[in-house]
Amino acid sequence: MLGRVSSELQDLAAQVERLHPLVSAQGGQASSEPQLVQALQSFDHIEQKLRCLAGFLADLGDAAAPGWQLDPEAALVAVNLSELATRLAGRRPLAQDDASFGDYELF
Repeated sequence: MLGRVSSELQDLAAQVERLHPLVSAQGGQASSEPQLVQALQSFDHIEQKLRCLAGFLADLGDAAAPGWQLDPEAALVAVNLSELATRLAGRRPLAQDDASFGDYELF
């Protein structure tokens, strides 16, 4: 379980990192707008925190006693994104047809 959450956090950090060019494109305005500078720094800080949390959970999982398990079912009720909940539960996602691939789940 901890490894799966760690993996999800690593994926989020990678997605944030891929957005850096979009955020950096606003950099020309940064010198005249202190709020933009603060937002750019905050964006980078979010990525760093995600990576740290992912590493922390991965290390906790590695340090856990062999055979130690968590039952995630009660906690998964709060996860309202079905694909994420499926991955966190350790189940294989359902096959998707090309028409629905990449659709966002609205809530």
